Amino acid sequence: MNPVALAYLRDTVLATIGIACGALSLAMLLGVPLALVLARGGRTGGVLAGTLTFVRAIPELVLAIIAVVALGLGPIAGVAALGIHYTAVVAKLYAEILSAVRRDGAESLRATGATTTTAFLVGIVPYAWPGLVSFGAYSFESIIRASVIVGVVGAGGIGSVLVQDLAVGDYRGFGFFLAVLAALVIVVDAIAERLRTRAPAWLTLGAFGAIVFGGIAALAFTDSPPWRALHNAPQHLARFLAGALPLDFGGDFLGIAAVGVWESLLVAFVGTLGGVLIAVPIAVLIARPIARGWMRGTGWRPWSLASELIARGVIAVGRAIPPIALGLIAIIFVGLGPKAGALALVVHTACVLAKLIAESVELGDREAAEALIAGGARASAAFAIGFLPAALPAIAAHALYRFEWNIRASAILGMIGAGGLGQAIFNEQQLLHYHALLAYVIVAIGLVLVVDAASDRGRKRLRLETMTLG
Repeated sequence: MNPVALAYLRDTVLATIGIACGALSLAMLLGVPLALVLARGGRTGGVLAGTLTFVRAIPELVLAIIAVVALGLGPIAGVAALGIHYTAVVAKLYAEILSAVRRDGAESLRATGATTTTAFLVGIVPYAWPGLVSFGAYSFESIIRASVIVGVVGAGGIGSVLVQDLAVGDYRGFGFFLAVLAALVIVVDAIAERLRTRAPAWLTLGAFGAIVFGGIAALAFTDSPPWRALHNAPQHLARFLAGALPLDFGGDFLGIAAVGVWESLLVAFVGTLGGVLIAVPIAVLIARPIARGWMRGTGWRPWSLASELIARGVIAVGRAIPPIALGLIAIIFVGLGPKAGALALVVHTACVLAKLIAESVELGDREAAEALIAGGARASAAFAIGFLPAALPAIAAHALYRFEWNIRASAILGMIGAGGLGQAIFNEQQLLHYHALLAYVIVAIGLVLVVDAASDRGRKRLRLETMTLG
């Protein structure tokens, strides 16, 4: 590889790392204090919860478009877009984690005269720490994947390169940078897994400090550090809003919006259903009680390991590649339109759900399956009767969460020509029709809010509460 290509690769990777590190730093610095306000409840907490719900409903790519308008092209727009989105996500999930901790220790400390801060740090934080670390690590993994999304609209990094390579038919370059992205996500996933399971608190805090420093350093070492863009951001954003208001609901808006909503729902539904159908057999291959051979009554056998490792490798790569990159690949095979979006979501959903379903099976009660095996039942019957019914509530909960997630993803996939509301948003952005653009954005946010509310109500009625991290 020649020096020019190496420099290009360096800047692309540094921009992606800078976006991810900067966005996580912003999300943590803003999200943690907001989580404390949410956890305390009250009127202020209620208002804040509603505001954050609205922010979470805005697809990352829509935030990226607004950030690019306000800050210009480059990584800083990606940092702002992902930082704002994950601030809302971190605040909600951290508030839930803190609220779930028992208050006995903190109340005892308060009764002995300890300050509120001391009671919180000693009586609550240590018990919430594993959950806080786990979700923080997961957020970093998600932001790495999402950095490709914001690159599609000009925020730099690997996402921009993938779109450019595909546009000019450079499939070799596309495959190379896709492999670089997958390797980056897999490395981050491995480090995050260690932080979640075996790292002491000082190492976790040190890792966060390294992320903050790494974000600044990565952006500083690119050819054009993006700090200057912040200075003119308020004026640019004000001009955008002035140009986008009043909203334009005229012309063919209702027809295009209706088709976009239908396509987004269809892509999300097909992606979720297809993903579940593929995920279940893959989960059987990787769930340790089954993969390690005991359900066959023979114990572990060496050749069981081959299918397990292959399946785990496939889902690791599938989870590492963002849906928008899978969508770009799908377009090559099936062309533009909703089919490409649905295919991308089927693949990504299957890889995510396979891991989650396997974990649900591993944590499930084995007694019924073991009794059936001991009575001479076949392994397939033991799984279908002894394991699967107990795991169905968790599978249903995971599927509902993924459907919510896929609704947002379907809007994003539209930006690359895979149908849905995202395509209408992208078309208006390219034409600089900000009046219509903002109108379609409002429809997309409304769709996400309605689906989230319906899904949340369904989970509560069916008692399918669980947390999914994909």
